[in-house]
Amino acid sequence: MYKNVLLNKKSQIYHRSVMKEKQNIGINLFQLAVLLDVDEKHFYNFVINNSVYCFQCRGIASKGIEVEEIYLTERNDIRVQGRCRICKGTVGRLFAFGDKKEFDEKACRLRESISP
Repeated sequence: MYKNVLLNKKSQIYHRSVMKEKQNIGINLFQLAVLLDVDEKHFYNFVINNSVYCFQCRGIASKGIEVEEIYLTERNDIRVQGRCRICKGTVGRLFAFGDKKEFDEKACRLRESISP
């Protein structure tokens, strides 16, 4: 069993290292919806509306944030930038979805489909 775990980790590392170097790319809400499954969408919406820290308010943005930009990072995570709905201060949040195999595969396909 232990050997299988090591083999799986090695194959995932190999899979990532063989690919071209990735860059941060801006995505729109439609592309985000394609990437996220139902549970991930619920989690994303909950965090955006209830769980983003605002430095100017010095606490959680209790009324949520207005999302202005969404990025797919080089590690296939989602990075969101926006403004607090209370003070209009700049906020950001990183969603580490890239560790999930299914999400990573979807993100790689999206990158291929929009690359020049």
